[in-house]
Amino acid sequence: MTNPLKVSIMTAGLTPGDAISNYAISTARILRQWGARVTIYADNIAPQYGAIAQKSQFYQDNGDGILWFHYTLYSENVEIALASREFKIMDYHGICPPHLFRGQNAHLEYLTQKGIELRPLLRDKFDQYIIHTEYMRQELQSMGYPPEKINKIFYCIDTSHFTDGVADAQLAADLAKLDYFLLVGRIVPQKDVLALVEVFAEINKQRPDTVLVIVGNRDQTPKYQRQIDQLVAAKGVEKRVMFTGQVNNPAVLAALFANARLLFVTSEWESFCVPIAESLFFGVPTAVHLAPPMPEVAGPAGIVFDKADPAAAAAEVLALLDDPQRYQAMKETAVSWAQQYTSASLEQNLQSFLRKIQHEVTNGHLPTGD
Repeated sequence: MTNPLKVSIMTAGLTPGDAISNYAISTARILRQWGARVTIYADNIAPQYGAIAQKSQFYQDNGDGILWFHYTLYSENVEIALASREFKIMDYHGICPPHLFRGQNAHLEYLTQKGIELRPLLRDKFDQYIIHTEYMRQELQSMGYPPEKINKIFYCIDTSHFTDGVADAQLAADLAKLDYFLLVGRIVPQKDVLALVEVFAEINKQRPDTVLVIVGNRDQTPKYQRQIDQLVAAKGVEKRVMFTGQVNNPAVLAALFANARLLFVTSEWESFCVPIAESLFFGVPTAVHLAPPMPEVAGPAGIVFDKADPAAAAAEVLALLDDPQRYQAMKETAVSWAQQYTSASLEQNLQSFLRKIQHEVTNGHLPTGD
């Protein structure tokens, strides 16, 4: 009888609402369903996840399984991964440019800078590499990473996360009365909320009943939060911009997505941007800044604009909203485009990837879900 495959999933941190954390947990769930023995490790583990993960220092390197290492900035477990004797996969999520944290969060600026400096040295230290967009593929290839070892697997939006719970019917009914746009993500300079406020203010001149709902943690960069508040006041839209803070309740988050007119993304940098996929799942089109890979992720279910020209961006949005037939068609396209980001799609991608590496992993039975 063959032994089940041992898979160690390792990431810098495991926190609620974090895209990489959700993706790692979904991957672990699928692999376990296929019979693998999976342990999740992280340097920093939120209390909510204390029962499902272990500190990286407790990783057991017996050289008899797979180490699935997530890389998005420097963390101490990088050294653990480099020393591992197991079959090693680097799941690359891109690294946020350090300058976006300058003057806001010195610790994150240091970790991202060190992560970027180390990145070229990792191109021959892993057996396979995983990316999530063509933009990330190009980035690795530009640094000499072997193309034949780079594998594309889309992020998974755990649809059961939204559909298994009890819907918040009253909240949904209240939100349905609003004509609102949505932003979901950490409120940090990377997301360039200031640019979004500029665009929204232009839209609001033409549609004064519209509301901007901003969902995300505001605790990481206090200075930036003050800048946002000052701009909101300067534009005279204090009563039209709502900050909810971080939302971890799936029923509340589902209601916020489902009733929005558009999801906005004005980020200075993204490696994927999971809220785009989540919005499309609910049939809500997106309006994204033209920087890659946001147009790639949104596909035909999004309009693309240049945030440097708020008036032109607002005109693009208003043109869509003033064309009900086009807007409805885009809503339908959103649902179909989102299918590539579901749990079922992740399972198919994992199956294909595991088949590719099955001849390289010699210890244990390699599950494929068949």
